Amino acid sequence: MNYVVVPGAGSAGLVWESAAAALDAVVLPLPDESDVVAMAAALAPAVADVPRPRTLVGTSLGAMVAIEVARIVEVDGVALVAAGFGIAVADSVLEWIAANPPDLLDKMASIGLADRDDAALVAARRADFAARGPAVLLRHLTALSEYRPSVPDPPPPAVVVWGECDRSVPLADHAQLALRLGGVLVPVAGAGHAPFLEQPEATVRAIRQLERLAFTNAS
Repeated sequence: MNYVVVPGAGSAGLVWESAAAALDAVVLPLPDESDVVAMAAALAPAVADVPRPRTLVGTSLGAMVAIEVARIVEVDGVALVAAGFGIAVADSVLEWIAANPPDLLDKMASIGLADRDDAALVAARRADFAARGPAVLLRHLTALSEYRPSVPDPPPPAVVVWGECDRSVPLADHAQLALRLGGVLVPVAGAGHAPFLEQPEATVRAIRQLERLAFTNAS
């Protein structure tokens, strides 16, 4: 299985380094486009260049983009991390990011973690956000707030990966996403909204469950 990682909003993909290496994955950060469908269209040629069998691994906004890419490029599975069937973004969050306070990236880096006091993880996430900048983060999250998903026909084999300490996307939303796609929900203990960074080995094991599902689907 060949893996393509689509990171989340405002991410340069740096936080995927360990997990992507374990998967031998191509990492394609989200384009700076105004909506989810446009992001998917911009990524589609690079995804199509990856030999089959290929799996899309999308995180949060990247998961929504992966769903749209799966409509226009044949894929053999999707692993959707830290995501629901659509993800709510409060207006107050968008206003806060638009104001760009001095501590914006520091707070963004810590908010999603199970252990907000883990200095190494906070620093890694901050560097990842800083590589793209607050303006891209704002455009990405605005696009996410406006996106309303629908199920590809037919849906590809799917695994939904839930960090058990995710405060941004609740368990019920992860479960709904798995149910809509006819996939399986896999929990990752000790992780929040960034299980690929917090618990990379467990996250890789969860993603690799797709290899069994894709084989079962093909047979």
